[in-house]
Amino acid sequence: MATPGRPREDAFRRLTFFSVIGGLCPLIPVPFMDDWALEQVQRRMIGEIGRDEGLGWSPQEVKVLAGGEEDVRMGCLGRTVWAVREVAGAILGKLFRTVFYFLTIRRSARRSAETLQLGYLVLHAARLPQTDRPADWASTVRGAVAAALAEVDAGPVYRTLARDFRRSLSLLVQAASLFRRFLPRRRQKKSGGLPEGEVFREEEKLLGGFVDRLAADLWGNRAYFAELETALERNLTNVSS
Repeated sequence: MATPGRPREDAFRRLTFFSVIGGLCPLIPVPFMDDWALEQVQRRMIGEIGRDEGLGWSPQEVKVLAGGEEDVRMGCLGRTVWAVREVAGAILGKLFRTVFYFLTIRRSARRSAETLQLGYLVLHAARLPQTDRPADWASTVRGAVAAALAEVDAGPVYRTLARDFRRSLSLLVQAASLFRRFLPRRRQKKSGGLPEGEVFREEEKLLGGFVDRLAADLWGNRAYFAELETALERNLTNVSS
């Protein structure tokens, strides 16, 4: 990675923070909100990358780089899991809670991995030497990001996230309860939701130590991130040629 904007270590730590917030989304104790919240987290992360790199991306470019609504992720399945949990939890007792615990950790780790990979690759693309950017730069990068992620096995970073999430689940559940106040504006008056910026500041205070440890653990997978960079650059070249 080049070095404009934040220093490399600070930038990676910030991406790790957003990845943790993305991982909280399946833990938000409000039905049907996880996909919406994840989309907002990823757009905020991309917007911050553009700001820190001095690129001034438009809202539309941020939306494109974040993926827009091109994928449904686990929308319907996630909602079904939540509904089944609410209805059957009291019936199935400890067995169901154990199964749901592992399903939730898996979903949280995957959402966190998606967010980290997206941010890492967009930041890397933003720092590649380039004299000027074509009008369709955001779409080109988004396509190259998707291709790179399809090529590189995310197993190492996913396992690191799943392990660290399991070890700190109680802290993450507490953070998710705070994050639930980050709701669509039409619901804020009823729910007492906090402004977006304040919620992220409160999350930073609560999760700072965990994010520091996780960033160090994730950076232990340097070979994985180097492979991601190579795949992105190759796909960008293929698109441009």
